[in-house]
Amino acid sequence: MKKQNPQRLQNCPVTGLPVITKPHWSVVHEQAEYTAVFEAIGPDIVHARVVADHDTWLDYMDSELFGAICRELGIIGSATYVMINLNHIRKVSLTYKKDFANLVYNRGPIFTILVMYNVHPDILPVAEGVVALCPENSRVLIADDYRDAAEKIMAFKRFTEAGGMCPDEAPVCSAELTKANFHNSLARMCWIDMLELPVPLPSMASEFLPFFQAIEELRKDMLAKEEEHRKKISQIKQDGKQRLEENKILLNAKLDLHTKNAVRFEHDRATLNDIIAGKETELARISASAKEKADLLGKIYAQINNTIDIVPEQKNLLLGNCRKMIDTGSAEQQFRMELTEADSRFLDLLKKMHPSLSEKELRLSLLIKLNYDTKEIARTAGLTIRGIETTRYRLHKKLGLQKHQSMKYYFTSLCDS
Repeated sequence: MKKQNPQRLQNCPVTGLPVITKPHWSVVHEQAEYTAVFEAIGPDIVHARVVADHDTWLDYMDSELFGAICRELGIIGSATYVMINLNHIRKVSLTYKKDFANLVYNRGPIFTILVMYNVHPDILPVAEGVVALCPENSRVLIADDYRDAAEKIMAFKRFTEAGGMCPDEAPVCSAELTKANFHNSLARMCWIDMLELPVPLPSMASEFLPFFQAIEELRKDMLAKEEEHRKKISQIKQDGKQRLEENKILLNAKLDLHTKNAVRFEHDRATLNDIIAGKETELARISASAKEKADLLGKIYAQINNTIDIVPEQKNLLLGNCRKMIDTGSAEQQFRMELTEADSRFLDLLKKMHPSLSEKELRLSLLIKLNYDTKEIARTAGLTIRGIETTRYRLHKKLGLQKHQSMKYYFTSLCDS
């Protein structure tokens, strides 16, 4: 593929040097609605201009593009000359000012001399601030128009190449020096936050002394506010760090407590499992014992019933006692608990008075009479609390009790009667 050559425009009308442009040497500033266009005049002059059909403002510097163009021209590290056309520019943003200060102070002397032209009176103080702020290894000048700017650059090149003094290096008058110091102080304070250097004051006889003194007081106030801000930020960081440490301690304490509770829970669960296992073994033994007792009583009952030489009254009494003991043993198996004689009497009485009660309801009645609460009954029966509450409600109605009557009181009074 044939490589496209950059477009060559007509020679510069002032210097006679060729003017080179390339499609990628431009960038659109959408917010400020202008296009920054760069071109090369000869081997080492970069010309930048703002293309717009209305007055606008400089929002930020195209530092990266400018650096790329200098690298493409091969002039990084050598003498570089820059011309900037500020036509249509009526305002310069603080971002642009700080970008320029960062360019000349932190990134090094990218240009040897920079000449601004077509500077509108609205931004003349800014341009003079740029001139005053520029360090010694770079120079910034203000020109009237394109011709004046090109001539200043060519004159600078001729004198410096010949080892002479640039025309603009001639001694300046006291008023110009005072003005430059004023702009330099403002630019240092506002653009690069350089508040440590005192403002250079003119002589005591100078009519501008009060203005410089006011600027110096402003610098001190800004420095004090900056120090106050630093202390506040430092205190906020310290407080945040302290709260973070406190929260870490609290979190670690909670984690330790959680770990201890977890260990205690596991221990309690193991203990309860052992208790449950022991109770189940005991219940199994009681159940087996009750079955053996019931079997033995059944045999005794059969022997008594088959014996003919016993007085009928005594025989019926013995048979009744055996049947009662057999029924009690059966109830013990159903309830899986050892019943006292009083509990057996209570169940017999409750069956007689309320023959419609189911075994489940009889069990619930006995547990209520023994003062078990709902949670304990639910755990014993292996049911939910809601299920036990429903059964209690139905039992209350089945016993024919009024709303204000307590089943516990009813069962107690039943045994006392």
